[in-house]
Amino acid sequence: MDRDEAAKTNTELQSLFEGVALSDNTRRLYAAQWRKFAGWCAARPSLALPARPRLLILYLAMLAEERLSASTLKVACNAIARAHELHGHVPPMSHPLVMTWLRRLTDTCSHEPQRTAGLTAAQLRRIVAAMGDDLAAFRDRALLLVGFAARLRPAELVELNVADVVRRGEGIELLVPARRILIAPGRDPITCTPLAVCSWIDAAALVPSGPLFVGINRWGQRGGRLSERGVTLIVQARARKAGLSIEGISADSLHLGSRDERRLL
Repeated sequence: MDRDEAAKTNTELQSLFEGVALSDNTRRLYAAQWRKFAGWCAARPSLALPARPRLLILYLAMLAEERLSASTLKVACNAIARAHELHGHVPPMSHPLVMTWLRRLTDTCSHEPQRTAGLTAAQLRRIVAAMGDDLAAFRDRALLLVGFAARLRPAELVELNVADVVRRGEGIELLVPARRILIAPGRDPITCTPLAVCSWIDAAALVPSGPLFVGINRWGQRGGRLSERGVTLIVQARARKAGLSIEGISADSLHLGSRDERRLL
C-alpha cells in the first residue's frame, strides 16, 4: 500500500472512539491504545482497519518487548477489537494464529513479577535536582513533574498536546480527556510543575497543535511524540543519574503512590 495513503487513512481513524457509548475512563484508554496502534501501522505503512492477523502479532510482540503488563495488552486488544466491530469487520484477534500468540504473550507477562513502585516526593526532588539546564533536562523535568502531580498513566502522559495546557495565573490546568486537572504552583521552584511545564514549552518553542512531550536526539533536535517505553527509559535514566536504584521504577512509578506524597512538593 502507498505510504501516503496509509498515513492518511490511519490518521482519519485516530478519532474513532469519539462519541462511542463507553464509560469515560474506558473510552480514554481505548482511544489512547487505538491511536498508538494506528500510528504504528501508518509508519509501516499498513492499514490498521482491517488489520491483518500477522500485522497484529508483530504489534503485540512489540508491546511485549516494552514489558507492558498483561492488563495493558488486554486493553490494547480490546480497543483494536472494538474498532473493528464499529466498522463491521471481524476482529483480527479471533484468528487462530493471533489467539495462540496472544495467550503466549499474556502468559509470559502474567508470570513476570510486577514490582513497580511509586516514586516518593523525596525521590522525585532528588531526581529533578540532579538535572542540568539543556533542552532534554527541561523536557524531562516537566515530564516527571506532570506525571507525578497529575497522577497520569503513561498512555495519558504521552497523549498530551501543548493545547491541553492552559495557564491559570501561576498554576496550570491540564485538559485531559473527560476531566480537567488543576495544578497549583509548587513550594520550591525546582519542583514547581507549572513552572517546569511552561519553561519547557517556551524553551522548545512548541506549537499549540503539537505534542507536549517529544523525543530529543543527541544534537538537541526535537523529534516526534514520545512513546510509553520512552517515558520509562527517561525515568530510569534520570533516577540512575541521581544515584537511585532503578529496581521497580518505570513510567508507571509516576502515577503510583499516595496523594499525600504529592502535597509535599
